[in-house]
Amino acid sequence: MKGFTHFVSGIAVASFFQQAVHMSSQEQSFILCLGGIFGIMPDTLDFKFAKYFYKSDLEIRPDPDNLDARVIAETVAQAVEKAAKEGRGTVQLHTMQLGSNLWRSYSLWFDSATSEVCVEIGPLVDTGQIPFEGTELKDPKKSSARIKVSCEFFQQFDKKSNIAIMSGPCFEFVKRKTGKIEIVFLPWHRTWSHSFTLGVLISLIVGVISFLTVTEGPHAHLYSIPRWMLYPLIILFGSMVHIIEDSTGFMGNNLFYPFTKNRTDGLGLMSAAEAIPNFFFVWTSLIAILYNLDRYRWAPTETPAGIENPTTFFMWFYILPVAIMAFFFFKGKQEKQAAKAGDKKGKTVDFDSQTSVERETDASII
Repeated sequence: MKGFTHFVSGIAVASFFQQAVHMSSQEQSFILCLGGIFGIMPDTLDFKFAKYFYKSDLEIRPDPDNLDARVIAETVAQAVEKAAKEGRGTVQLHTMQLGSNLWRSYSLWFDSATSEVCVEIGPLVDTGQIPFEGTELKDPKKSSARIKVSCEFFQQFDKKSNIAIMSGPCFEFVKRKTGKIEIVFLPWHRTWSHSFTLGVLISLIVGVISFLTVTEGPHAHLYSIPRWMLYPLIILFGSMVHIIEDSTGFMGNNLFYPFTKNRTDGLGLMSAAEAIPNFFFVWTSLIAILYNLDRYRWAPTETPAGIENPTTFFMWFYILPVAIMAFFFFKGKQEKQAAKAGDKKGKTVDFDSQTSVERETDASII
């Protein structure tokens, strides 16, 4: 999911705590934002820290003045062969920036049926990944290449990866018990940062600190949990909702790092970059926030309810919009499947990672 989606979802989780809502309205507290901060924290840790500390065995920096798809494919194949011999191999692919708003694109995909690494040099593109017609390489021998490897491989995402702007992707190749090589996209993403273990650990640390420093506020008799306990609980559930949302996609998470070493498979219900699923989670969060702010309003006997009939509210403002979103979502999926069936190569996509816009500005973690 997008960063904004995670942020709003974290605030929605915090709004289910009555005392947190009262603190926000009566004490001008930013405690609801704490849920949003930790709702986005897993991606912040990945894209602002983890990616820069991850070291790859091989790096590919294509020379824009001497482009050769075969050189790129052979380097990737070398990492695959390393995994076949040693168990693991990694490769980092870099982009080619030619100007402030000019890049050379290229694509990488893996043909599991023929055990081939495939590369195709694409046209020049701007930062919005809009191609410039007529800028493709004229030499077919250098514009595309297929390199066969000695081992079989498989991947959860049987699609192309387009390397165009900002930073390129990283791939890890892992030899499994079956002898086949698994292709792992962005091995540094959704590992330790996207684990229940880290969420629990941070909550315990914050819980100890808040227990020692936070005193009971006014009207303590109105609430069922101590004031100090709000902070670790909001942090815990804020980070948990991030993991749950990401699990609906394809990449999954490493749920119990370091006790588990690999990411689990996602449910594959939607892609992280799809507009309608993101809007669904944002809309659900906004409806929950509005409902909780109204039902937990201060002095409910003196202040009239903004939502007089919850059933009518949810029917018109949630159930109906969700039904419309579901219609267009499944209609779009059918159209994509029909288009894919007519295109044997499939469309170039960017797996379950940031979109091109997010890579440009890191919008997922701002």
